[in-house]
Amino acid sequence: MLALWLNTVSNGGDSKLQTPDPEQREVQIPREERLVPVIRAVLAKKLAARGFRTSEIARALKTTQPAVAQYLKGRRGTVPRGVTKLDDLLNPLTEKLAGRIRLGGEVELMELLEAARQVVIMNSGHALYGRSPPSAETATSLGLLRERLRLELDAAEKYLALANRTSDDYTKLLFRMIAADSIRHGDVVSQLISWLESGSKGGGSLPDESVLKSMAALEDSATEESLVKGVEVDHPVAQLLLRWIEIDEGKHDKMLKGLMALDRRGKKKPSQ
Repeated sequence: MLALWLNTVSNGGDSKLQTPDPEQREVQIPREERLVPVIRAVLAKKLAARGFRTSEIARALKTTQPAVAQYLKGRRGTVPRGVTKLDDLLNPLTEKLAGRIRLGGEVELMELLEAARQVVIMNSGHALYGRSPPSAETATSLGLLRERLRLELDAAEKYLALANRTSDDYTKLLFRMIAADSIRHGDVVSQLISWLESGSKGGGSLPDESVLKSMAALEDSATEESLVKGVEVDHPVAQLLLRWIEIDEGKHDKMLKGLMALDRRGKKKPSQ
């Protein structure tokens, strides 16, 4: 979890920020669970702008029609101070929901939480890379991490904007996948910055090797047949997307093997 300096209060399920300390320079960003009503409100407005009825929006967002009416009037789910970039981040989920509404589908809670998580990362990350290093010992590492965080978040914003301007669906999806990767990278870098600033060494135990082996077997089964070779699709960007999946599966395999190597190394330490 990002170090976010939070002091939020709940008001009917919606997020509001307390009056910040005048001495505090950082804009406080609510936790992702506090942002879910905000995400719902933005989605409700976007779907209404596409011509969907209140009843359809309520069903798709798994809420009530009165709640949707409050969202549309701006009386619930108001955007907290300092939270930006909602439109670009929520356009992909809006398009998914628009398609699902026509089929009677709904949003999943994990989708709302993931969208909220991306909003948190994009907004709090800018505050993290703008801060001063706390000590000379970590100054070099923190400087490198903050610059990388700035680059990742800038790239995510540009790819999201580019996706919104792209008419080809496959290319739009590709740009959004790149943006999502940059946001995930920013999440990792933000966590590392927080650990270095706090002096935390981490902790906890690794997953059991048997669990890791079962996950590795699952990854192996997913890569038995090549999608690039087996799936016939004419669109050249669609082929790139299939190749992306196979590259990701290869990365998963490497990470699992790395975890298993760490687990074995840790088990050897007591006897050394």
